[in-house]
Amino acid sequence: MRISTQQQYFKSIDQMQNSQSKLADLQNQISTGKKLQTPSDDPVAAAQVVKLERELAQYEKYDDNINVTQRRLELEDSILDDINIATDRMREITLQAGNGTLNDQGREAVANELKQLSGYVAGLMNTKDSQGEYLFAGSRGATTPYVLEGDRYEYKGDDGQRQIQVGAALYMPSNDSGNYLFEAVDDELSVALSGDSVASNSAFVGSATFANETEEERFTAAAQMAGWGDLTVRTTETAPLPSGVFTFDVLDSGGNAVKDQFDNVVAGNFLTNPISVNIHGMDIVIHEPTAAESGDIVLTVSSEKKNILDVAMDLADVLAEPVLSDEDRTVLNEAVAKGIDQFKQAAERNIEARTTLGSRLGTLEQISGSNLDFELFTKSALSRLEDADLASVISQFKLQEVTLEASQATFGRISSLSLFNYIN
Repeated sequence: MRISTQQQYFKSIDQMQNSQSKLADLQNQISTGKKLQTPSDDPVAAAQVVKLERELAQYEKYDDNINVTQRRLELEDSILDDINIATDRMREITLQAGNGTLNDQGREAVANELKQLSGYVAGLMNTKDSQGEYLFAGSRGATTPYVLEGDRYEYKGDDGQRQIQVGAALYMPSNDSGNYLFEAVDDELSVALSGDSVASNSAFVGSATFANETEEERFTAAAQMAGWGDLTVRTTETAPLPSGVFTFDVLDSGGNAVKDQFDNVVAGNFLTNPISVNIHGMDIVIHEPTAAESGDIVLTVSSEKKNILDVAMDLADVLAEPVLSDEDRTVLNEAVAKGIDQFKQAAERNIEARTTLGSRLGTLEQISGSNLDFELFTKSALSRLEDADLASVISQFKLQEVTLEASQATFGRISSLSLFNYIN
């Protein structure tokens, strides 16, 4: 095989350029600490790196969301603690107002303090978070939750919660609505009628009312003890039709017959005239069906809800009035007893909500720890793919450096050889 001088030159130059290229690549790995410089270095590894970097970005976002959620929940817990202190004070001065030795001026002073506390608590309920959104407005962060309209506070938010993603498939509520937290005090009982028979008038309940507050309390206690749930009034015309004779019975949500305060089953018959039935204080007037078939009407008996602000304002109005008669004293005593019970309900909901907050904060800590473990695992996998082994790379660099120096030295000697040096 014949090798020309020109071939020797080109081959030596190619070898030295390859050595210089490898040396430059090794030098980049040493300076950057990365063995994967471009996707062409290892296409499979490059695709895995992109995937792992995307996962890391997600974990960083989850960590940011956890921090935001923790701040909001800790702020909510602090505000609820302040509201609980104010509620305890309201209850304390209400007990003082019920003292028979307190005169009209003393009760008026209590009323003024209740109004001041109401304004203070309303300010707490309208707290904004660090992003300028109302904390207790539900999902309506830009809406002021409690607005004073006349002499009463109206809730303008909703009952929604803001769910923030804190894990791959985990969302955490970052707030509680004012509807859940503060609209939680039982007030007057209401009776709602429902059922298809209402539209067809196959049966009709003329009214379902309470004579006074004592009757309401008696019915509520009986309903809770017996576990009635919704009541169904069933009216049927007896055969043969038309007979003009109607039977009725009252069933609880389990289909069981309801008994009155004398332990008698609430059932009977009547002619065309309405019949009045009393169930532990609730008066029901039942009319005849207007069609041949029987009909059911469901009575949903529930307590209307009220916020703690209006409880205090209503009580303050009663306390501000002078007591001039025994009737006034009775009204005062009933208002004080009711107010004490309502403040107790508000405090119980406050404690319930703060217990839930504590559970959420504890869960967030666990999620944060799990996310950190996943993040470290992902970073470790990423490091194995793209980080250079500096000890190995430096050894290769030294070897390549020696190889290049040898190539350069050899080329110098070969390039100086010539046949003309030996011709005389």
